[in-house]
Amino acid sequence: MTEHERRGWFIVAALFVTLVLVFGGGYDTVPVFVPALLRGFPNWSRAQVSLLPSVLALSAGLSVLPVGWLVDRIEARIIIIVGALLAAGAFFLASASHSLATMLFAYFILGVGISAGTVLPASLVLANWFTERRGLAMGIALSGSTVGGSLMTLVAGHLFQVTGWRTAYLALGMPMMVVVVPLVALIVRSRPPRRIPMTVAEGAELLEGFETGEALRTRSFWMIVLANFCFAFTATGSVIHLVAYLEGVGYKTSAAALVMSLVFAFAALGKVVMGFLADRLTARVALVLCFATQAAGLSIVFGAARIGIILAFVPIYGMSIAAPLMLLPLLTAESLGIKRYGLLSGLAGVAQTFGAMIGPLVAGRIFDLTTSYALAFELCIAVMLIGAAVSYSCRSYAAERMHMLPLDMRPVAPAAQPAR
Repeated sequence: MTEHERRGWFIVAALFVTLVLVFGGGYDTVPVFVPALLRGFPNWSRAQVSLLPSVLALSAGLSVLPVGWLVDRIEARIIIIVGALLAAGAFFLASASHSLATMLFAYFILGVGISAGTVLPASLVLANWFTERRGLAMGIALSGSTVGGSLMTLVAGHLFQVTGWRTAYLALGMPMMVVVVPLVALIVRSRPPRRIPMTVAEGAELLEGFETGEALRTRSFWMIVLANFCFAFTATGSVIHLVAYLEGVGYKTSAAALVMSLVFAFAALGKVVMGFLADRLTARVALVLCFATQAAGLSIVFGAARIGIILAFVPIYGMSIAAPLMLLPLLTAESLGIKRYGLLSGLAGVAQTFGAMIGPLVAGRIFDLTTSYALAFELCIAVMLIGAAVSYSCRSYAAERMHMLPLDMRPVAPAAQPAR
C-alpha cells in the first residue's frame, strides 16, 4: 500500500467516525425523539412534532448551496469542524428547550451543522482521494451515518428510560465537540498534496468535469435532481414515522427502538455493499437496484405486527433505505465529473432538502386525517419506483460530453463489414 493509499484510508476512518457522531447522532435519532417529545409535550400534535425534521431539512437545504460553493474553494476540514460545533450547540439548546419555537430553532441550527459537517464535504474529499475504489471508500465512510443511527438510537432509547430526553440530547451532542473536532483537524484534507503547492480552488481547475453551466444543460443533472427528491421524500416520510407506526401496531417503545436500531445497522451494511456494486456495475445501476429494493421492503411493512414479517422487513428495507445517500454523490461524480462537484452536489441537494422537508409533513398529515400510515407508505412506494426510473435514465460523463457535441462532430461508428 502506497503512502497516498494509506493516507486515504485514514481519512475514510476519520470521516466514518464523524458521520457516526454528527449525522447518526444528530439526524438518525429523530424518529426516536418524536414519540419521546409527544410524551414530554402532550399538547403538541404529531403534525407539530413533524415540523422538527422538516425544519431540519429546510435549514440543511438553505445551507447546502453555500456549503457546496465553499468546499470547492477552501479546506473541507474547516467546514466540517464548523458543522460539528453547530450540531453540538443545537443539541445543547434542544436539551434546555421548553417551547416548540425554541426546539424548532435548535433543529434549524442542527440542519446547518449536519449540512456543513457530513455528507457533502465528506463525499468531495473521498471523490478527490479515490478513483478505482471510490464506491467502496464512500460506502465505508458514509455508512458511519447509519452505524451512528443504530448506536445512538439505542443510547437515546436507554437514556429516555433512565434520565429523560433532555439528558439524551446532551449525551449525543458532547462527542460531536470533543471527538470530531480534533480528529478532523488532524487527519482530513480536501485533496492529496501536489508537487506544486496550490489552493483548493486552483486545484479544482485541473480536475475533469463539467462547468456549472454545462452541467445544467445535461439530462443527467436533472435526473439526479429528481432522484435526490425521491430518495429524501421516501426515506424521511417512512423512517421518521416508523417508530410511531410500530408502536401503533402493538410494539413497546423499547422494541420499536430496537427495530429502528437494526434498520440502521443493516443500512450501514447496505452502503458498503452498494458501494462495492457501484464500483462494478456503475452507480446508476446500483441506485436503480437500491430504489427497487426499497419499494419491495416497504411493501411488506403492513404486516409488521407479525414477528416473521418484521424479521424480513428489517434487512430488506434496511439494506436499501440509506444507500442512496452514498450512491447519489457517486452518480454525480460519474455523470458530471468532479471539477465543480461541490456546487453541483449542492444544487442537486436542494431537491433532496425539499423532499426531506415535506416527506415527514405529508406522512404526518395523512395520519392525522386517516389515523393510519397505510396511505403514506403506499405513496412512498410509488415515489421509490419513480426514483428507480429517473436513475436509470442518467448517462456517464463521457456519454454526456459526447451528447453535447454538435451532430456533425460526433464520431460515427464504422459500418459493418459484409459477410464473406
